Amino acid sequence: MIKDNKHIPDEKYPKSIEYKGRKITFSKRPISDKSRKILQVLKVEIDNKAFEVVEFRDGLFESGLMPYSSYESPVELVHDVIDNLPNFVK
Repeated sequence: MIKDNKHIPDEKYPKSIEYKGRKITFSKRPISDKSRKILQVLKVEIDNKAFEVVEFRDGLFESGLMPYSSYESPVELVHDVIDNLPNFVK
């Protein structure tokens, strides 16, 4: 997509990144949300440990790994997971 002569990525997240020496990948999962509250579900892998991240229609991302927390991007959420959860801290 092009806006104001600048390329704007269609996706709200990269396919893969590194953070604190950890390899992180993002991929879309199929969803069946009859309530239409969920925009998309992502499979996130941190060094081959997988979990799901949900993007709601209001643009916020959440995961069961970080209960009671909402994020503006899945990258922010993953940073918190790596920084704060013992299973992901090196």
